[in-house]
Amino acid sequence: MKKFTSHILHGKILFIALLFIAGCDSPLKLQNLDYTEDPIDIPNPDRGAYRGRWQNIPPELVNEINSPYGITPEVDHRVPVDETTPLYHGRQVPTVEGDDIVETEFYNGVNQKDKPYIGGTGVSAFPSISFMSFDLCNFSSNAFLSASDAFAYNEDGLFTDPHTGKARTGVTGPLTPYAIEYIRGLLLRVRDGEGVAFVKFSYDGNGFNYIEPHKYPHLDLKEGLIHGPEPTYITENNPSAMCNLEGHEDKTWIEYHIWQLTPIFQEFEDIIMCVKTGMLGPWGEQHSSPEAQNADAYKKLLDAYLEAVPSSRPLITHAGGYLAWYNATYCTNYTFTNIDEMPAPPAGSPESRFGFFNDSYAAGNWSDNGSLSEGSSMIAEVYGNSVYDRYKVVKWFHKQNQILQGEGGIGDNIFGNMPGAIIEAQQLRTTALNMRHGNYSRWNNFIYNEENVTKPIQFPASEEELESGNYTGEIKTAIFDPVYDGKTGLEYFRDRLGYRLILRESKISETCKPTGRLNFTGKIQNVGFGNIINRKNVSLILKSKNSTDLFSVLTDLDAREWLTDENGNSRADNTKAWHTMNVSVNLSELGTVPAGEYDIYLKINDPLEQSINKRSIRFANKGNMWNAELGANYIGSTTIK
Repeated sequence: MKKFTSHILHGKILFIALLFIAGCDSPLKLQNLDYTEDPIDIPNPDRGAYRGRWQNIPPELVNEINSPYGITPEVDHRVPVDETTPLYHGRQVPTVEGDDIVETEFYNGVNQKDKPYIGGTGVSAFPSISFMSFDLCNFSSNAFLSASDAFAYNEDGLFTDPHTGKARTGVTGPLTPYAIEYIRGLLLRVRDGEGVAFVKFSYDGNGFNYIEPHKYPHLDLKEGLIHGPEPTYITENNPSAMCNLEGHEDKTWIEYHIWQLTPIFQEFEDIIMCVKTGMLGPWGEQHSSPEAQNADAYKKLLDAYLEAVPSSRPLITHAGGYLAWYNATYCTNYTFTNIDEMPAPPAGSPESRFGFFNDSYAAGNWSDNGSLSEGSSMIAEVYGNSVYDRYKVVKWFHKQNQILQGEGGIGDNIFGNMPGAIIEAQQLRTTALNMRHGNYSRWNNFIYNEENVTKPIQFPASEEELESGNYTGEIKTAIFDPVYDGKTGLEYFRDRLGYRLILRESKISETCKPTGRLNFTGKIQNVGFGNIINRKNVSLILKSKNSTDLFSVLTDLDAREWLTDENGNSRADNTKAWHTMNVSVNLSELGTVPAGEYDIYLKINDPLEQSINKRSIRFANKGNMWNAELGANYIGSTTIK
């Protein structure tokens, strides 16, 4: 037997890795548990709704008190240079500080005027994701420090105020020790809390470098970029893209900043869900700016992140950025025309680490306001013919089997309305959505019942058909899950984001000798849109009913193999989607196991988790399975005698 034993954490806790071994002291007994799904919100790491940073102030209420930096929907953490640097936080919405996740309603798209943020849908979730977005505008001579600075530049073309001499942008240079400690402090708060960190860095986290005219109805403005925010964009104010520090002259300033962040990524590997590669364009959404439309920039950017971020953690970008990186890395010529022909990434390969974001999820047109087609013209310029097709991109996403993060657009269209939205989410493996962004009332108004869900949906075959309303594309039918009968579509969607695990069967040795074997066999079903992406430890815990004795055995079960049904069938009667678990424990390997009655638990958490019970995966079964003190799921009991 192969085994590994670590030090004792508390009481009698031993961790032993072992191979599955046949044999038992007594027959397996079916445990008296509720094996049905409970249709409620179950917070779990690396998936679900997240509480984005949203400053919801209408134009008529903008003033020096409400919004000193001007209107902006996003409120990223502005990373300070030193203790004198003003921080930027929106007044209307408490910023996400990491350990302050609270139950939150999904947004209904209605502006709340001067009131603090309220969701408006009546459907809540307790997020397990902290959206930790960091604005590095102070470290780029191309990034404006406020909306008023950007507008003034747009008028006179000057990087400094001609009256006061005050700079309107940051200053390109290295991140200071104070800046690094500021970032560390916020991520420490995530670790102290209950959630994981969805991390993003950019140079225009609050969108000051981009004009959105609808925010300023009293002004005659044209939508678009004012100025590229990146420190690699060569301008009069930023004459060089290259770092000028000794020993790092081979790096661009973006590469150097990512290199500086490497210790942060390593230190907080345990609580990082994924890293949005950001950095390019307004909001770090990798669009509009010259750098965000430069194929070479993605090769440098994504390579820098691959090196800086531990290989256990995904990186997310958009389709065009991935194509640019992949082609440059493997000397291929894939474009949007044949993106669906790209091979599924081999496990453990660099390309397998890439997930994707959609900043206008189901927004209402063929490309979700350009989010799905982002980078197509860039790819065409370098590699020739690149024709975007929504279904080809969705097919490619599906093969990647990775994180898909979105911000709700949710328009009145075949992709935004249910049941079409359910069908596409299953194909995209939709993982996480910003509950403060977009209008979720459309899903909330949909009653999830068999008649509504199983209504056949014909999809448009092309963009022209979507615009005309005359569809000739594929007809699809969603599969109805009776567990959610009568619930809202929003409740169903909330619970299906990412993975969702249901224990369908548990059998455990009824009795064992202290030197015998304890055997467990079970069935588990993943009913989510997606799968578990980040590796988890799966441990079997024996907890004495009559003493403090506690034993924990690390199994070789791999939760990433508990795949969701490819056809979106989450029904309990779909037994083909059940996955078998087999564990056999040689009790003599645990030392002295006293005779008595023991409760048995299954614990699923990150291998690097530093706490006893945080960030563990909870089953979505009915009944009292969850033990919060252990961070583990009750799966039955046995008697050792």
